[in-house]
Amino acid sequence: MICSAPRQRGYRLSLALLLIACTPFLSGCRGGIRKNVRPRFELVEVPAAIDTSRTELTKAEAKHSLSALDRMRSASGTQDLPAELRREVDNVLEQAAAQLIVELTNPHRLEDLTVINLPRSLALEAGLRAARLYYEDGKRMRAFRLIRKLDQNFPQHHERQAAGKLLSEIGFDLAQDKGRYGLFFHYRGLAPQVLEYLVLNYPNDPTGDQALWTLAATYERESRWEVAIEKHQDLILWFSDSQRAAASEARIPHLRLAALGSPHYDRTSMRVAREELEAWLQNHLGHALEEEVRVDLKDAIQRLTDNDLIVARFYRRVKSFTGAEYHARRAVEQARDGGDPDQIDEAERTLSKILAWGEKSAR
Repeated sequence: MICSAPRQRGYRLSLALLLIACTPFLSGCRGGIRKNVRPRFELVEVPAAIDTSRTELTKAEAKHSLSALDRMRSASGTQDLPAELRREVDNVLEQAAAQLIVELTNPHRLEDLTVINLPRSLALEAGLRAARLYYEDGKRMRAFRLIRKLDQNFPQHHERQAAGKLLSEIGFDLAQDKGRYGLFFHYRGLAPQVLEYLVLNYPNDPTGDQALWTLAATYERESRWEVAIEKHQDLILWFSDSQRAAASEARIPHLRLAALGSPHYDRTSMRVAREELEAWLQNHLGHALEEEVRVDLKDAIQRLTDNDLIVARFYRRVKSFTGAEYHARRAVEQARDGGDPDQIDEAERTLSKILAWGEKSAR
């Protein structure tokens, strides 16, 4: 009880200091709405409020446009406004908002305009201008989150083309940024969430193929082979006319091979990769990537050969001549397709040993 009075006074002092510190923010939130403007008018005062706002709008400065907007928002709340007078209030309010959007250069104030019940088109215009300013100021994720919020608040809005363009700029900029933040994190690690959002919510965006290609490259760099393959498959499916489609077709079998470890495992992936590479060469003969594809095809064939040699030796150890001969013969055939002299020699020697063992066993 002895300490209660000082403690209470200290609490009140802290609260007062907090309110003083927050006053600039609070007075500026929601775009400064109602600042220095009465919160409501009587019906007889509305015509004068309209005239005052029109006069302010002729001055073409943000502070005057903001004051005019505040005044008209207050006037719009007047009860029993005649229809004609309400239309006049709405017209001046929209004019004030349109001018303010052009005049403001503070993205925070523009973002505030998106939540004060402006007409949909003006709220979107303010939001996208704010997002653009955030982006130009280096606040890329702030810009992305604002666009995402606009999409949530205004589903299927009419500014999707502009929003998609900005999203792609943000995503590609992040993907190319090798800098760090927070000591351990890379900016380019933020690119996938932006580009994934773009391709999912803006499927008709003209940069969709580039977004999918960038995502695939990002996931490949992280050794997320299956996801990278999925992105290339999506590119081929949704952007079949893209110049990147043929490159994605070539990249998929390359990633299948990159994902493999020892030739002991997953012969199916090797076989599928070979089939995909051979099909690519049939369909894209003379393409700039032909030499790279032929290198990958040789790699796939040689891996298949190594796999058969391993299996042939296994059957030799377990005394199964039929299995050993089958895989050794297939290894020789594939080694000749691969064209590596050392591997051809190895496969032929392995087959010879198995055949000699078989003849000896038969005798």
